Amino acid sequence: HRMRDVASSAPYDFLEILVNEKQYGGGGIFNDQATACVDSAFSEYIFVHEFGHHFAALADEYYTSPVSYETTGGTEHPEPWEPNVTANGPHPKWTTDPDVPLPTPWEKDEFERHSHAYQAERARLRASNAPESQMDKLFTDQRTWETKFLGSQKYAGKIGAFEGAEYEPRGLYRPEVDCIMFTRDEVGFCRVCRKAIERIIDAYSSP
Repeated sequence: HRMRDVASSAPYDFLEILVNEKQYGGGGIFNDQATACVDSAFSEYIFVHEFGHHFAALADEYYTSPVSYETTGGTEHPEPWEPNVTANGPHPKWTTDPDVPLPTPWEKDEFERHSHAYQAERARLRASNAPESQMDKLFTDQRTWETKFLGSQKYAGKIGAFEGAEYEPRGLYRPEVDCIMFTRDEVGFCRVCRKAIERIIDAYSSP
């Protein structure tokens, strides 16, 4: 398409489209392209998160935000092809840490109560055409609470199988309780996501 024609004027491997926009938003498609707004308080997070989709085929791990995709709402799902989500909680496709129960317990109900309240306020702000600065403040407050809450979980920083991932509250699992593919928290990629990224880097850089 036209964007590829423009990009072909210089050597490139991956295509990132930056949009001069304050409104929070972005997207990423594996091996195709990624987009990110540049004037949001969370532009850096959006860029890295969407690049995770584009570069390493990472799945979204969040499940309480509204999405444009159809979800089943059920408890049984086919095994996702992405490296950081599984439908097999007792036996995930990644290597887990010793002595971590599978599926891995976390305070899921409490997280969901807070997250749904934030989503309701987000919808209200959007419906009222509130300034983007108010949305940034909401996201900042949410990040503060989630960072503290998720960081206090018994198995924080451990690789297990935490229920709630890829837009589904039940039946899909993520590797760690927190990750840049799950929240806006400043925690970076979890170890499973990092390994997936390293595989792509090796594929492009190995002789």
